[in-house]
Amino acid sequence: MQTDYAGTAVAEADALTDPGFKASLWRWRWILGYLFIAWGLAAQIPSYLPMAPAESLGGQPIAWALSPGISANLDGDKLFWEAQRPGEHWASRALAVPDAAEFVRVSFCLAGDAPPDTAAVLLASVREGRLDFNRQYRVNSFYSGLAGECFDEPIPRRTGDGPAVLQIQLLSAPAALSLSALEVGALRENPVWRLSRMAMLVLGVVLLALLFKDYRHARPRLLAGAGLITVLGILFGCCVSVSLKADIYALLTGGRSIDAKVSMQALLQTQFPLGGFSIFTFLHAVLFCGATFFLGLARRHAWWDMVMLAPMTETMQLFVPGRGPGTRDMLVDWCGVALALLLVVLLRRSQRVRTFLKY
Repeated sequence: MQTDYAGTAVAEADALTDPGFKASLWRWRWILGYLFIAWGLAAQIPSYLPMAPAESLGGQPIAWALSPGISANLDGDKLFWEAQRPGEHWASRALAVPDAAEFVRVSFCLAGDAPPDTAAVLLASVREGRLDFNRQYRVNSFYSGLAGECFDEPIPRRTGDGPAVLQIQLLSAPAALSLSALEVGALRENPVWRLSRMAMLVLGVVLLALLFKDYRHARPRLLAGAGLITVLGILFGCCVSVSLKADIYALLTGGRSIDAKVSMQALLQTQFPLGGFSIFTFLHAVLFCGATFFLGLARRHAWWDMVMLAPMTETMQLFVPGRGPGTRDMLVDWCGVALALLLVVLLRRSQRVRTFLKY
C-alpha cells in the first residue's frame, strides 16, 4: 500500500492552523452583533438634514428642454412624458444648487405603471468646466415600477460642483412615463450621523483585523499573505468615498464628460450616456475570488470567512457618504467565492499542490 505522505502532511498542517468550520462560524459572532447594531443605527438616526424646503418640479413643465419626438403634459402635480417616434428621447432641466449643499435629494413617485427598462432618471453636476458623467447617478430605471411606488435618492456633491442637470430618459418608443411629487432638495450631513458612521467604520475595520489576524500563522505564508493583501483591497474598495471612487473610475477608463463651457441650453439638448457594466462590479468578483483562492489554499475553511465578509463589507457601506449596500454586489461577491472554492478543491486533489502546501 502506498502512503500519501504529502496529503498527510497537509492534513496535519490544516489541523494545526485551521480552526474548523464550527470554530470559524463562532469567530463571526462579534461581526453578527456589529451587523445588528449597524442596521439599527441606520434605521434610527437620519443621515441627512434639509437645508431648505424641497423644490417641486411638477408644476413647471415649461422649464424642461425636450428632445425632438417627446411631449410633456401637466396634470396637477403630475408630469407626463410620452414619445411615439422610434429612438430614445429625453427631457432635461437645470437645477440651481447651493454651494454649501453636500447632497442633492431627488424624490418622486410613479403615477402609473412603468414597464421594465422604460425610463431612467439621471443627474450630473457641472465641475471644473465639464458636465461629469463619471459621477452621474441613475436614480432608477424602473425594472419593475408599479403605480404608487416612490423613490428617494440622496446624491453627494463635492466642493466646487456647480449647477446640476436632471434628465429623464425614455429608453424606447412608443413609451410614456408619469411621475408625481417630483422634488429636488439640498441636504447636509447630520452631525450626529457623521460621528456615528466614523465610529462604526473604525469599529468594523478593527473587528475584521482581529478576525483575519490568525491567518498570519497559516501556511504557506506566501499564499496567506497574498490573501490578506487582497482582503485589504476589498476593505479599501468598500470604505472609499463615492467621489474618490469616481476619480479612480475616470483614471481607469479615461472618463466621460461634456464641455460645460457651452451654453446651458446646449447642455440641456444633450443626451446623457447610460453606464453599462461597472468595472467595480467586475472587481468585486475578482477580489473575492482572489482572496478566497489564496486563503483557501492556506486554510481549508477560509471560504466561510469570505462568505461572511461579503455582507460585512456591504453593511459598512451604510457609513460611507453616497454609498450603500447592494444585494447584487453581495451576490457577485459570493460568485467569486464559489469560483475560487471550486478551484481550491480541484487543486488540493493534486499531488504536486499537496506537496507544495506541506511547506
